[in-house]
Amino acid sequence: MKIVDIVVYPLYAEAKSAISGYLPYENELGKKIRKGYSACFVKVISDEGLFGYGESLTREVPQATAKIIEKLLKPIIIGKDPLDIDVLWEMMFSTLKTRGHYKGYFIEALSGIDIALWDLKGKFLKQPVYKLLGGSFQNKLKAYASSILFDKPENMAKRAREWVDEGHDQIKVKVGMGIERDIINLKAIREEVGKGVEIMVDANSAYNFNKALKLGKILESLDISWFEEPVPPYDLEGYKKLKKKLSIPISAGESHFTRYDFKELIINEAIDIVQPDISRAGGITECVKIANLARTLNIPYTPHIGLSGAGCRAASIHLSASLPEDTFLTYEIYDIKESPNPLANEILYSPIEIFSKGYIKVINEIGLGLKINEEKLKSYIVA
Repeated sequence: MKIVDIVVYPLYAEAKSAISGYLPYENELGKKIRKGYSACFVKVISDEGLFGYGESLTREVPQATAKIIEKLLKPIIIGKDPLDIDVLWEMMFSTLKTRGHYKGYFIEALSGIDIALWDLKGKFLKQPVYKLLGGSFQNKLKAYASSILFDKPENMAKRAREWVDEGHDQIKVKVGMGIERDIINLKAIREEVGKGVEIMVDANSAYNFNKALKLGKILESLDISWFEEPVPPYDLEGYKKLKKKLSIPISAGESHFTRYDFKELIINEAIDIVQPDISRAGGITECVKIANLARTLNIPYTPHIGLSGAGCRAASIHLSASLPEDTFLTYEIYDIKESPNPLANEILYSPIEIFSKGYIKVINEIGLGLKINEEKLKSYIVA
């Protein structure tokens, strides 16, 4: 079997309301970015007529990711056996790793191709991807609701109550509005949902070390389950110091790439929980390596989903199912009620995230189980 074509779909869908958390220079940047959902979907086609879908994470300019795939990565793997996934990953990675490109758009582009290759392999072998990864440890995954965005305290508390009433017992809340405002919001939410609901907080790198430490000390008294991205991803020393000074678990990973970034976080004892985004960190192939590294050192793994689409979600479910329960922590269901992500749901003939009473079902379909409506998919293409 040979790869004969790769088709890319740079996608964008306008959002109806706010969809993300902290953004520096909000007054200026908020008018120009994070105004919608972006993704670059990838379709790898074989000479036997089989194909697989993947997704490259893109937060802005999905056309750039599409060009990297079309002009750089596609010529490298055309004519190759799609089952040689590790070999193809290393070939793609080696094109620019010695030229400083071992993060960013390049790795995101590679991630989408990798996920598509796993989907194709599953279809060829007529097995779910989790079977190819060694099998499923569970047929349902613990899942949390994400995220309660910035608003008035009473509105944030109301949203938390809605999620709890829908069956969620784990919720994530955005912080980064300033320590005093964050605490007011969290106290309102905790008062509304009570002590039986787990609350995680996500700062999206809003704070420096001193402010993150001050907030973290208060979070400890509010029984918060984890403090996500308290400082920017480049502040390794800040992460290390926070982990030493706080009892609350520190999590990070959505802004990191490949096993090499995660190795630094782990060996420097900078985090308690790893959160790779499978469509950014290197695809299924690389996230398996990240998960194994975390597992070896007794660090739990929880996939980042965020604003990502159906390809990221499907791949994350399969990988999560293949992890032992002492490694896998919980799965992120990112859903903004006021502005649902069409790249996660509308482009599918049937949903991949089926939630009930705190859990989602593991997809029991060959490949990744992505049933994509290509007409819908194409309706979101941007030039």
